[in-house]
Amino acid sequence: MDKILIRSLRIDTIVGICPHEREIEQPLIADITMYLPLKPCAQSGDLNLSINYADVCQQVTAFVRQKKALLLETLAEDVCQFILEQYHPQKVKLRLMKTQAVLHTEGVGVEITRTLED
Repeated sequence: MDKILIRSLRIDTIVGICPHEREIEQPLIADITMYLPLKPCAQSGDLNLSINYADVCQQVTAFVRQKKALLLETLAEDVCQFILEQYHPQKVKLRLMKTQAVLHTEGVGVEITRTLED
């Protein structure tokens, strides 16, 4: 299956359950993989047969900033559902990483894969 890749999308947002996480935005790093056939777009040159990754970045950023989620797991589920409903890939894989949550790590986070049937 073909893929559209978005790597290291930085989104500054409120996320977490700790009191300080509810007050100050922190950076999240999102990696998004959307699975869909790209051959029709490639053959025709018609972007409407693909997914505009710039639009995905803009819309996902706005969605995440508006959510102000308590749990990263909940936010990941919501973002996957949003992408599936708005852009209609066959499948989406999402990794969300908090880069400042735990000392001595590059980041901590979750990775999930979802389809519309999930």
